[in-house]
Amino acid sequence: MRKITFLLMMLLSITAFSQVEIVENFDSGSQYQLPNGWTESALYAFTASSEFACGNTGLSTTAVIAGTGTSTLTTPNYTAVTNATDLSISFSINVFEQDSQFPPRTYSPPASNWGSLVVEYTTDGGTTWTNAVTIDDSNFTYVGTTTCMTVPTVNAGALVAGSDFQARFVATSVNVNGFALMVKVDNISITQVATTVPNCDLVLLNPTDGSSTADTNVELTWQPATGIPTGYKVSVGTTSGGTDIVNEDTTTGTTYSLNGLGLLYETEYFVNIVPYNSYGDAMGCIEKSFTTRVEPIEGAACSRPHVVSSFPYLVAGGNTANYENNVNTGSCGANNTSYITSNDVFYEITPAADMSINIDLVNINNNNVGMHLMKGCPTDTDKECIGFDGEWNTSAGLGIYDAVLYAGNTYFLVLSAGGTSTTYTYDLIITQNSCINPTFTLTNVPDCGTGMFSIDVDVTSLGSATTLTLTDGTSSTAINALGLVNIGPYQSGETITVSITNDQDNSCSYTESIYFYCPPSNDECANAISLSVNTDDTCTLVTSATNAGATESMSDPASCNGNTNDVWFSFVADGSSMILEYLNVTEAIGTGGIFQSTELYEGSCGTLTSLACFTGQYAELVNLTDGNTYYLRNKTNITGEYAQNFDVCLKTPPAAPSNDECSNATILTLSTDDQCDNQATGTTLGATPSAENTCNTPTNQYKDVWYIFTPTEMAYYSFSVTTSAPASPSFSIYSGTCGALTAVSSYCSTGVQTHQLNSGESYYVMVRSNSTSPGFEFNLCVWQLPPAVSNDECSNPTILLESIDSNGNNAISGTLDNSYPSSESCSSNNRTIWYSFTPTYTGLYNFNLTQTTGYPSFTVYNTDDCLLTSGNYVSGFYCYNSGLKTAEVVAGTTYLIAIHGSRTQASAFDLMVYPDPSLSIESTIFETFKYYPNPVVNTLTVEAKNTISKVSVYNIVGQQVLMVNPNSIKSTIDMDGLKDGVYFVTVTIDGAQKTIKVVKR
Repeated sequence: MRKITFLLMMLLSITAFSQVEIVENFDSGSQYQLPNGWTESALYAFTASSEFACGNTGLSTTAVIAGTGTSTLTTPNYTAVTNATDLSISFSINVFEQDSQFPPRTYSPPASNWGSLVVEYTTDGGTTWTNAVTIDDSNFTYVGTTTCMTVPTVNAGALVAGSDFQARFVATSVNVNGFALMVKVDNISITQVATTVPNCDLVLLNPTDGSSTADTNVELTWQPATGIPTGYKVSVGTTSGGTDIVNEDTTTGTTYSLNGLGLLYETEYFVNIVPYNSYGDAMGCIEKSFTTRVEPIEGAACSRPHVVSSFPYLVAGGNTANYENNVNTGSCGANNTSYITSNDVFYEITPAADMSINIDLVNINNNNVGMHLMKGCPTDTDKECIGFDGEWNTSAGLGIYDAVLYAGNTYFLVLSAGGTSTTYTYDLIITQNSCINPTFTLTNVPDCGTGMFSIDVDVTSLGSATTLTLTDGTSSTAINALGLVNIGPYQSGETITVSITNDQDNSCSYTESIYFYCPPSNDECANAISLSVNTDDTCTLVTSATNAGATESMSDPASCNGNTNDVWFSFVADGSSMILEYLNVTEAIGTGGIFQSTELYEGSCGTLTSLACFTGQYAELVNLTDGNTYYLRNKTNITGEYAQNFDVCLKTPPAAPSNDECSNATILTLSTDDQCDNQATGTTLGATPSAENTCNTPTNQYKDVWYIFTPTEMAYYSFSVTTSAPASPSFSIYSGTCGALTAVSSYCSTGVQTHQLNSGESYYVMVRSNSTSPGFEFNLCVWQLPPAVSNDECSNPTILLESIDSNGNNAISGTLDNSYPSSESCSSNNRTIWYSFTPTYTGLYNFNLTQTTGYPSFTVYNTDDCLLTSGNYVSGFYCYNSGLKTAEVVAGTTYLIAIHGSRTQASAFDLMVYPDPSLSIESTIFETFKYYPNPVVNTLTVEAKNTISKVSVYNIVGQQVLMVNPNSIKSTIDMDGLKDGVYFVTVTIDGAQKTIKVVKR
């Protein structure tokens, strides 16, 4: 797929020669970019990407819609382009879910009623949009992440001639079980009927005109002509106008393979491609030519591979460094470029009879390696991936096993790697198996009236056997032909392992397992199980249940994320809040997915109203009405093949602590030091969320308790909360009064917080725990810290003098003792001290921080204003730097330097700054240098006391646009021919260089 977006705009008045012609499959563009003129909505934007591209080749546009929302992909608006013929629309689409936001990411089919993709067009500049095509749950079928569905051509009817035209694709997400809905659109064709011969404006993409790197098996690829051609006539010859290789062969595609046509290396070939349609051939087509590459060494290309003609085939001490990087796409991996972007080695296998082989790549001395087994060459558009293995860690080697190759086909094994310069040594072993494995598929046949099921075994290949034996571990069946065999019955919930074995050679077999669960009795809301309520803060009364075999309840659509295996419970509220716990959770289907998703409802089955969503084994149900009936929808939290057995406990909550509200805060006493001799012991068990808790969000409510502390002197104080519970407690500190608090903490911390507090002012400490667990007991402590060092504040930095050289005559040795967090620092939670530095010279300086104790870091800010430090680093720096760093600075400009490190570990350092040795020499050379005028209108004059050997002018993107060699002390540079804008001028004198910025007007 290559970029083929064109719209014929023949505006020699509005004539019948115009037509809508938007044909686009995004391949000639860049990753994460759209073609020129195409736009997307700002939120959940469509972008072009190779990840899960249609057919796993090229690029496809993708919108990733987290939750519910809309994303729109819009073509350019083409002015006065329509004719009076019918508009035809077709495209490819795929829709699936990304289950999790974080790695390892998994993907699954879309949920029922996932939403829609609507194609609309406008002929009046966007005032009115006409719905042309709608794809939704009723007409889309998911197959796989890289298998897109082709939407059949839709006739949208005739357009009015001479109108504007613009189209858009509107993706809407309505129902998502996982993290996000992924909507892919590709192979767009929106066209009218041609009314004349096509244009001869196609562009040869591979090989390009004049190329000298084409292989002898090259596949011609071109960007289609405009004018709606129905095909192309391809001619190739060894002389201009020649047809001795290909003579006007026709194709309806935009590729033509020259593989097997006898092309020679280092030979020029001439190509003529003529578009045609029902009106005839295009006129005025220009011949292109290319020259084939220098003959590669054996194994460096598909056209000259290592030929595997017998087995076992062994390669000892192979080395990809001896080969070339000939292909970078066509991978059999997760995307089109996986493990195939470094040097490649090609092995060819053309079996005379069907066979099964094993491939082992061992003794690999580097990582990030891949091997690809495919029918055809990686550059072929019709290649077929047979097997693949690629790993970052190759210590165990790579392997492809039981790969079936069929007689008469040519297969290539390609050894390559990720990155662009990864090479490795290896040993390769290819062996032929004694037989070919049979294959089958399994389908459950439910009989839930009896609590049983059977299995349809569809034997799809006998392999190399004439007869097979099928077994389920209990009984056996003889197989001598393809087709269905039913086995069973089995008890619901059983996992059955089915095997078939070659009777002539038992080393060949195939095994697969399958399970089936009949739906539980509470599969639907109408059959919800009523839960008993424990009123003594215990779980004496529990309800045993399972969601294995459960099906999605469609009459009450889910509002919460999770799987589709929902089951239902009901309860009568005993008070305004209750606690739900899942106990004794065990895996029924799948491993690792034991967390539950719970949705709370009120109302009646079929017309329920969702009140809240919960994830985990514990939930606090709040804002209930005493005596009302509520419903709980349970399902596995993660999507995929998972289900659990569990006990459900519903109970009334314990009494809240006395300091549950800010107004009843417990007094916190100052401890002598960090040994916390006056610590307060508290609990969040039974606590409830407070309105003053600024750390809460509408979807994430924490329960909290409150303390009050009043310091007797202005100083720095540290606060800590510790617990023996597995959970990490978090807390915040506030000033003010209850109901009108102001956060002193910048976030809800789980570690030690240090703040400068005022004498006599009361501060509130809020300790919280997540409502997804019962709560915990904790210890809260506050202690006073020593006075801060003088350069603790950004506003009072210590002056750092530059050293003469790396010997560091003005180096500073320091520690972070008695320093505290600084809001102006990029690491505002760590201790920070401040220095300022003013360089003598303009140019390259060395900044060296040696860590003598602990792991302190430093950064240099491109300012001396404490209000402007946020993200304002000197070029080449970021927040956490150590060791030697270099940067360009300007003489006489003052820069702030922040050194920061852990609040809990000792930190000591040596710091020095010194100029590059060339600067002192350079400053002498350029001490009388001057240039004028600036801005420049026509010419720029440069003057110096020594001979100017070279003047180079660069544009804003670093391209050299002008260069002169004056060899004089004064030179005039003619910039009259340059466009207006900013330029950088580098002047060379006696080997030293100085760069100045000038503006051309």
